[in-house]
Amino acid sequence: MQTIGQFLTDLNPAFLLLGFAAIMIVFFFLFGLNKKLKAYRGQMMVITGLCLFFLLFFLMTFAFKVRKAQMIHTTAATVPRAWIFLMIPVAIMVITSILNGKSGTDEPFGRWQLTLGIALAAFVSVFLFEYIGYYLSSALLLVLMMFLLRERKVAVLVGVPVGWVLFTYFVFAKLLYITLPIGSLWTGLF
Repeated sequence: MQTIGQFLTDLNPAFLLLGFAAIMIVFFFLFGLNKKLKAYRGQMMVITGLCLFFLLFFLMTFAFKVRKAQMIHTTAATVPRAWIFLMIPVAIMVITSILNGKSGTDEPFGRWQLTLGIALAAFVSVFLFEYIGYYLSSALLLVLMMFLLRERKVAVLVGVPVGWVLFTYFVFAKLLYITLPIGSLWTGLF
């Protein structure tokens, strides 16, 4: 598993994105072939995409370095794996709801450009971690997403990203002692 994790970690992110897109296109057509799932194709695409991300991140955690010299009960992989394992029951509940017909059918195809824009912004944000760091990248992503979703209150556009950055800083840096990417821009300046 460590070999797979290392391969995925070393792989150019553009190839990961292309592979993800190719897999999602296959699922799009597979869900369209099934008469029962065709009416729920959008919902199934969302949950399938999330599950693919869970699997990708889970496999990547095997590449995280662990010092062998000391007894460590938690590692850098502990928190991502905990979140992934907590999301598995949620994904199962969503899929079960869709298959049982308890979930409403998909809305008519509407503002797909907005969805595509938000998805692309999220991917760009992740790629920018290396250059401008997690904190600034995630704050900019939140502002952009809220703006695309027609939020215009300045207090919300400023407060939510600032609150998120402070929350993640205290949880990861102060509570869990996990350093999030600072970015080469800031490292070069200081």
